[in-house]
Amino acid sequence: MGLEDAVIALAGMPAALEQRLQGLTDAQLRFKPGAESFSVLESVCHLRDIEVEGYARRLGLLLREEDPVLPDLDGSALARERGYNEQPLQPALEAFLSMRRRCLAILADVTPKELARGGHFENVGEVTLGRLLELWVEHDQGHMRELDELLPQLRQPQAGQPKPSLSLLGR
Repeated sequence: MGLEDAVIALAGMPAALEQRLQGLTDAQLRFKPGAESFSVLESVCHLRDIEVEGYARRLGLLLREEDPVLPDLDGSALARERGYNEQPLQPALEAFLSMRRRCLAILADVTPKELARGGHFENVGEVTLGRLLELWVEHDQGHMRELDELLPQLRQPQAGQPKPSLSLLGR
């Protein structure tokens, strides 16, 4: 995947996310289909924190430092520690959208030489900025697939009782 394709994918995701959130009640936002699965709200909080503390930070490190160590984050641990399902949606969504816009502004000026800059991504291995962009897009796509699996169940007219058997992808 080239820089242009990655930027297009990263730029399109926020609108797709907002579209999926439209019309959801507070109960639907907070419903957990399983103990190991994220609610819609937890997914948004996860996206916010991974954007801010993960991808934005990694992007900055790759552009500023020679062969940096890029931190990995445990999304499930963050969800538990930070009480994602108890947080309000709007501030989490706005923080995600704001950081995504900032990252896209940085990516608009990335050169081919910078795209080849590399570092060591904890628990992944050696990556270039180009590969990081691919991982970033894959992360977005994974969460959108999870939401696409969950949302039809949340919107069923059966007294708001989604099926509890849904197994979502890992984080």
